[in-house]
Amino acid sequence: MTWRPGRGFRVGAMRERVNLQSATETVDDAGQTIRTWVATYTSEPAQRVPVRGGEGSRGRQVEAGIDEIFIIHRRDSVTPQMRLVHDSRNYGIVYVNPVEGGRRYLELSCKAVV
Repeated sequence: MTWRPGRGFRVGAMRERVNLQSATETVDDAGQTIRTWVATYTSEPAQRVPVRGGEGSRGRQVEAGIDEIFIIHRRDSVTPQMRLVHDSRNYGIVYVNPVEGGRRYLELSCKAVV
């Protein structure tokens, strides 16, 4: 269940802690691009809303995925190019939804591939 205006969102529901990381790319001696992740925001309070989980097949390969929504306090620099880490699991940010115009909260639609 996601938060919607007028539904009584409580800040006390933000019991989870997440880290937001951004990618940094460097080129090594062989000319290969190496991507490393750097912590941008650490130990941010968030509310975790599980949406769905399941398995699908892509060609002959089975892929298990988990979709979740994390609600965090507004941060100006959060983009879908970042990733979110929660309980040692990496989530790719699919969509950043500014709740009520983004004045107070952001809804991050995330996907983890297991």
